[in-house]
Amino acid sequence: MRKHLALAALTLLTACGTPQEQCIHRASADYRKLQARISVVEGNIDRGYAIHKQEQPYKVARICYDKDKKPYACLETEFRTIETPVAINVAEERHKLSTLKRQLSDTRRKMAREIAACRERYPE
Repeated sequence: MRKHLALAALTLLTACGTPQEQCIHRASADYRKLQARISVVEGNIDRGYAIHKQEQPYKVARICYDKDKKPYACLETEFRTIETPVAINVAEERHKLSTLKRQLSDTRRKMAREIAACRERYPE
């Protein structure tokens, strides 16, 4: 939940940023995604298992109001995140991690070129 809120806040801030900031944010998106994947894989290796997250709907009794503002009992759907441990092959996860880290250096170089282009296109 906290990650979703942080991502929403970051998205809002980026939408309000200067053209250069927006361009840099877009240019670094692949790098940030790759870093996040690396973080997940490292966590899996450290724990020895992965965590599967699933949103589960549930009903909550509420007081709702009709168009005349008269109250009535109603059910609303809310969601909760269920986390379930999932077995992994640690050797495969280590291989995946090394592959992702190799991709990270290529992605970092691409990002640096794109950021330089952003600064040239949108000088501040």
